[in-house]
Amino acid sequence: MRKRGGRFGIIRGVDVLITPEARREIEALRAVRPASSTWGILIGHKRGFRFIVEKVFPAGSGQVLPDERVFAGLDGIWPGGVIGLFAVRLSASVKKAVLGPLFYGKLVLELGATAQKQSVRPFVVEFERRFFLARILLVTAGRAKAHE
Repeated sequence: MRKRGGRFGIIRGVDVLITPEARREIEALRAVRPASSTWGILIGHKRGFRFIVEKVFPAGSGQVLPDERVFAGLDGIWPGGVIGLFAVRLSASVKKAVLGPLFYGKLVLELGATAQKQSVRPFVVEFERRFFLARILLVTAGRAKAHE
């Protein structure tokens, strides 16, 4: 059962595990220093209340925002595998694009890429009178077994 720790708290019982291959792809993004408007697709699956990210696919930046057409095309390539998206420094325009029915229940990873450090902040798009991003936990590979 999911418990929320307040409107901006962490949703308990829902988390995300990033596979080693997907983590390398995130690290590769840091190496090329993408623009803060860069976003892409997360490929993987969901097991219970856990999102498992298997692939990170850069898909756009700037004025090209995630929309239904893009997701339908990518879902044709990875049927049922599109579990969300990532954004480098989640901008207001990307937030606006994901806060709607198309992304309800999907994973959103905010990547903070600097030359020294990579940060990953996971969210899920939730709805309670309005759509919002709810923070979830990031699980390391060593802690993954305890949750399943």
